[in-house]
Amino acid sequence: MSDVKLHNKFASIKAVGFDVDGTLYHSSEELQSAVGMDIIAEAARRLGKQPDDIVEEYLARREELRSNTMTLNSFGLPGEEIFQKIWDEIPIEKYVKRDAKLVTLMGGLRKQYRLFIISNGRGEQIERKFRHLGLRPAWFDPFISCYDHGWVKPEPAPFLAAIEALKLKPEEIVYVGDRTDVDVDAAKAVGMRTIFVGGEYAGADASCETVYDVGLMLE
Repeated sequence: MSDVKLHNKFASIKAVGFDVDGTLYHSSEELQSAVGMDIIAEAARRLGKQPDDIVEEYLARREELRSNTMTLNSFGLPGEEIFQKIWDEIPIEKYVKRDAKLVTLMGGLRKQYRLFIISNGRGEQIERKFRHLGLRPAWFDPFISCYDHGWVKPEPAPFLAAIEALKLKPEEIVYVGDRTDVDVDAAKAVGMRTIFVGGEYAGADASCETVYDVGLMLE
């Protein structure tokens, strides 16, 4: 997409929102594997089974539902509770490190735009990741931790709450995320502009390889 077309799409933007996992930091295969294995083990324990008994069915349902929380719920389990339990126990410092380049990016964006967060998870757990990244939750307002409100992306509630809190038109807001359905399509459904991180997605207003490119795309 040409620079002129991008400028036209983002010329009226006044606020920039971000997903966290996979967007503000790279969710490595090692981390995804560790979380996935622990979730399946915990689900099996609560179901009174062995992990090998449910792993195939679990992965098939997750492929369809595109969410660990919803997949756990489909087994009749408390998805949010289990998901957060696993994240609380994961040694996040092993996978999430201070990112000076990300801190610089946010510092620059804050001078031009209002910043906000919409992320599945509890506030305490998201703030823990921020501490390791070197970010401050106070830089982002609203700071929407979906699970604290009983929400799960891609439902529209957190996106609508952000629009209301910002008191802006949806088209004056751009949301940045790494998942096509949970982030981009969900934000687009309420009228926000969108940037997809991690490759190319025709459904987004723009795409880039990493979050570090967002600043250049908004210039």
